[in-house]
Amino acid sequence: MFRVMIISLATFLAAAASVHADETTLFGDWAGLRPAMEKKGVTSEAVLTTDFLYNSRGGIKKDGTIHGNVDLTFKMDTAKAGWWKNGTFFLYFLGNFNSGSAMTEIVGDVQASSNIEADRAFKIYEAWYEHRFLNDQLSLLAGLHDYNCEFDVVEYGALFINSSFGISPDISQTGPSIFPTTSLGLRLKAQPSETSYLLVAVYDGVPGNPDDPPRTAILLKEKDGVFTAFEAGLSAGQPGEKEYYKLGAGAWLHTADVENFDGDPKGTNHGYYVIAEKTIFTESCAGQGLGAFVQVGWADNKWNQIVNYWGIGLNYTGLIPGRDSDRIGLAVASARNGDKFMDFKKNIEFVPVERSETAIELTYQARVLPWLSVQPDFQYIINPGMDPSLKNAFLVGTRVEIAF
Repeated sequence: MFRVMIISLATFLAAAASVHADETTLFGDWAGLRPAMEKKGVTSEAVLTTDFLYNSRGGIKKDGTIHGNVDLTFKMDTAKAGWWKNGTFFLYFLGNFNSGSAMTEIVGDVQASSNIEADRAFKIYEAWYEHRFLNDQLSLLAGLHDYNCEFDVVEYGALFINSSFGISPDISQTGPSIFPTTSLGLRLKAQPSETSYLLVAVYDGVPGNPDDPPRTAILLKEKDGVFTAFEAGLSAGQPGEKEYYKLGAGAWLHTADVENFDGDPKGTNHGYYVIAEKTIFTESCAGQGLGAFVQVGWADNKWNQIVNYWGIGLNYTGLIPGRDSDRIGLAVASARNGDKFMDFKKNIEFVPVERSETAIELTYQARVLPWLSVQPDFQYIINPGMDPSLKNAFLVGTRVEIAF
């Protein structure tokens, strides 16, 4: 199956490359549709991301799988559309597919080695309206919204495939409004100065319908509670620029009425985190150079399995001469179990468990064509699932991304 899919993909890309080699998207301007939409204030993107992954040793078993992700987005500027100023509508369709087993079922890891692993579905992922005030220094957003689009974000971590470099596991374990299911939310963003920002948001505490995860659903129940988020920080420039840096601190509060790991009804759950990233140095060509990031998070020991997390990484653009857009990265993510969880496993369930799981990832993203990137990836998972019966796992794989 892997061979058939890879041969078919390679044949398709080779044929398409001869037609649209100089275009930024595979199908160019969509026969004039894209520029016509832009005149009406509508911009769109269509991207297919596919992970071909294989666990070569350790973990639960030696096996491979394919995870696929389709992103189709539409953004409308209300001023360009001839309606009113300072408004933006956003609609995001998300599709996911796989070849069978999820990678977490093969490796047994808790941090998820592929950040596009999800149940098969095609649904509305985000649908929101944002209005900006005071010369864009203040904005209010309402609708289905991904918390991790703005909170707990390190731009230099976006290169990596492991999930922890996106949303850290101390937060994702609580099931907030993140990939692959979002919830209704209200977000306020303020920029008191050119280098400072403030984010405050509240979301429905249980995204979607837990009894039917693939479907888009808005169910507002009292027992769902809310997920409240806060982040403040300093930031300047853009990733790749010499002056770029970001330093942020955040906190979250979750009041959903669900059971924790020992079966008790969960009360108010909370946690906090710190993120930092910076361009270390740049080359003479714009956008080339080295960047670094750090993530640290804590969660309430009473209610959570993972109570501590840290992640660090390096990201270099244009390391190889003549490959100015290619990126290479090395990163480490470590999730640590809390004392209460360890005691529960040992004294109640009599199950041995390791204290932590650590993932080391080395990846290289090659920009083959303006609309095509191929990204070989290697991950070494130490203590997968914190299960002492599982040997350390070594994953090899490739991510292919196509912009249509």
